[in-house]
Amino acid sequence: MLPLDHPGIVAARLARRRLFQLGAAGLAAPALAAFPGARIASARQADATTLVIALNGTPSDLDPHSAYDYRSAIALRGPYEGLIALDGAATDTYIPAVAESWSANDDKSVWTFRIRPGITFHDGSPCDAEACRASYERFLTQSLGPAGAFKRFITDPAQITAPDATTLVFDCGRPQPLFEAYVACQYGPLIANVKVFMANEEEGDMGHSWAQLNETGAGTGPYMITQFEPEQQLVLEKYDGYWGGWEGSHFDRVIFRVVSENETRRQLIERGEVDIVDNLTPESLMALEGNADLTIDRSYSAEVDYLILTESGPLASPEARQAMCWAFPYDEVIDAIYKGYGKRAIGGVAEILSGFAPETFTYSTDLDKAKELFARAGVAEGTEITCMQESGDESVKTAMQLFQGNLAACGITLNIETVDLSTFSGMMYGDAPAEERPNVVPWFWWPDYNDAYNHLYPQIACDQWGSAGTNGGFYCNERVQELFELSRDEPDPAKYAAALAEIQQIISKDDPPAIYYMQRQWTTVVRKGVEGFVFNPINIGTYNFWTMSRAG
Repeated sequence: MLPLDHPGIVAARLARRRLFQLGAAGLAAPALAAFPGARIASARQADATTLVIALNGTPSDLDPHSAYDYRSAIALRGPYEGLIALDGAATDTYIPAVAESWSANDDKSVWTFRIRPGITFHDGSPCDAEACRASYERFLTQSLGPAGAFKRFITDPAQITAPDATTLVFDCGRPQPLFEAYVACQYGPLIANVKVFMANEEEGDMGHSWAQLNETGAGTGPYMITQFEPEQQLVLEKYDGYWGGWEGSHFDRVIFRVVSENETRRQLIERGEVDIVDNLTPESLMALEGNADLTIDRSYSAEVDYLILTESGPLASPEARQAMCWAFPYDEVIDAIYKGYGKRAIGGVAEILSGFAPETFTYSTDLDKAKELFARAGVAEGTEITCMQESGDESVKTAMQLFQGNLAACGITLNIETVDLSTFSGMMYGDAPAEERPNVVPWFWWPDYNDAYNHLYPQIACDQWGSAGTNGGFYCNERVQELFELSRDEPDPAKYAAALAEIQQIISKDDPPAIYYMQRQWTTVVRKGVEGFVFNPINIGTYNFWTMSRAG
């Protein structure tokens, strides 16, 4: 089994949270003409049943039980399904998938799923309750990436049983009303044919090393991965034996092209050489807004953008981190850099999430308060603060330059280091202690499922430092940790919400671990004629391809 800090796993985990790998300058027209996407486009135009998507980064992990980045998740939406799924754009209603029905006992400590009869994996073997149980056992035993969220509910494979061919039972041991929401999540609880993985096991890794980069054919979904060239393309082809059938209009093939340059992606969608792109720069989106051949979906999601503040050195005290929050140029960043494609974050939780506390304290830009708090914290004028940022996001770079200017007005020097993804990954998920880490780190996050606890815990819990989670600032507040423990299994919705609200107030006002500055709009550009596209604010950046088709 590969360790959590293995470079391949680290890159996958970071890619999900980094989100917006925006191109810097774009390519000239001759370079675009030579781009392989033009050849793909010709095939698509001749075959209306092919959907072409330009991704700004490559899928990096095809193992459904370890993938934790949305560029892998979008590809895995084709071959793999969970027991249930979110219904379209909904955040808290669910539809059957591998399970045709489900129920809980009175206190919601035991959940029972009825597996759809006759469903098969891509190799034709049956997907019965025992196969589903084995899939969950592999997920839990590997304990990679997304398994941490599952362990909130189930810690021992013995808690999962298959008493007959169509019945799968999870005994959580205590009331867990959020288990339904978790099972519908796209990161981890996907049903896979464990026999296929185990046939490719190496040194007890349960087939993980092989599955990361190979077309496994181990799912139940409508599409199979038939080609994968990292950094180039991934191809899905329809699975004829899909339980949902192929009546009506569907795409037979989905092609993902990796196109890191922002300007190239913009030109490809304009020319009709790809059907979907997302996360273009605000300037590119503004240039496309009048194009009648395109639809631009602008949707808020569960994502929050923030700057991690490392709890050591000059930022060790709450007062110093409060000063940093007062010094940030919130309005300038949102209006001047993101051109209104975003809004202020109210604390560390997005407004759409269950458990969001609307009364949470919110900072504004006030350099006088910042100076006062820096002085109170003993952070003298001339103090140097370090920032490490990843090289891919031009908008974040500009935001940090604005922040640098505000801190300079407070007498504080912000030294910004820009590094490649590998270096950034090693820092974020490595074992370096807090005093050896940068003081400021730009970061982004959204939850696995619709729950503020799940959103906050990996970011700020005391046991989520380094490779254990994304608490890159080594934040640890005793009261916050106590509230996490109290609320983890709290069945009373009012008490649960109250604990989460107190956590949000603490981390926003009294003892901030970060500067929570923006909820960014997720933007998706879709060619006219592509039908069935639905944005889900929890399953960000992925689509249900089986429900999509081309008009005419």
